[in-house]
Amino acid sequence: MKPTSDPRVILRHCAAYDAEAIRAIVREGLVELGLRPFGRTLVKPNLVVAGRFYPHAHTRAEVGEGVLRALRDVAGADMTELAVGERCGITIPTRSAFAQSGFAAMVRRVPNVKTYYFEECRQVEIPLTHAGRLRDYVFTPEPVARADFFVNVPKFKAHPWTTVTFGTKNYIGLQDDRHRLIDHDHRLGEKIADLQYIIQPQFLIIDAIIAGAGRMLTPRPFPLHLVIMGNNQVAFDAVCCAIIGVNAREVEHIRLAEERGFGTCDLARIGLG
Repeated sequence: MKPTSDPRVILRHCAAYDAEAIRAIVREGLVELGLRPFGRTLVKPNLVVAGRFYPHAHTRAEVGEGVLRALRDVAGADMTELAVGERCGITIPTRSAFAQSGFAAMVRRVPNVKTYYFEECRQVEIPLTHAGRLRDYVFTPEPVARADFFVNVPKFKAHPWTTVTFGTKNYIGLQDDRHRLIDHDHRLGEKIADLQYIIQPQFLIIDAIIAGAGRMLTPRPFPLHLVIMGNNQVAFDAVCCAIIGVNAREVEHIRLAEERGFGTCDLARIGLG
């Protein structure tokens, strides 16, 4: 799916992790952006790690619930599947991250939502042909490859290697351990840029109610009280960077994604609402 040529980002105040308040915000965002989920709709949170030592490392379950219910609210009969899928940090079973983050219990509360633990799914080869690629192909779980409407729901966090982890960086969770570790080194920025060719989200929502500062797994909580939504991944990341005073073009994976045509970092060309 091709990135939109009309990038828009919506910022909304959200005082607390209230699933119904988040549902209303996300529903409004979908309507404002003219988006309606269809076909196989897949929601991808950031559940890199969860548990009592990692309360601010992952997308909160209340955000996930608000997103799933809002998607159901605006969907028509042509949405054939609503699912949530993720691969958490390596060596940890994703089922554990779902359980400890509250996502497993949340999914049971929302009717007719399927769960995909990506390391348990069949992996599909995606050929790459663009200049500057690290590999001639990458692998991704089948539910990602076949998704018709893809929703990226990252956590607003700092990252020690990539500066920030917003929308584009959340794509690391699109691979199982065997493929995730390939080029997960000094070429990580290039790897993230290559992963953008797998799929592009029609809709993004980031959990910025309590952001994470300093570290990726045990970040210091930093209240922003924001839910940020958008329809273009690079533009979305550029706005998130601007909020904390970071030049998006100095973040390698975002700059590379822009250079490869996935969107713009030019705030003057991004519609803000």
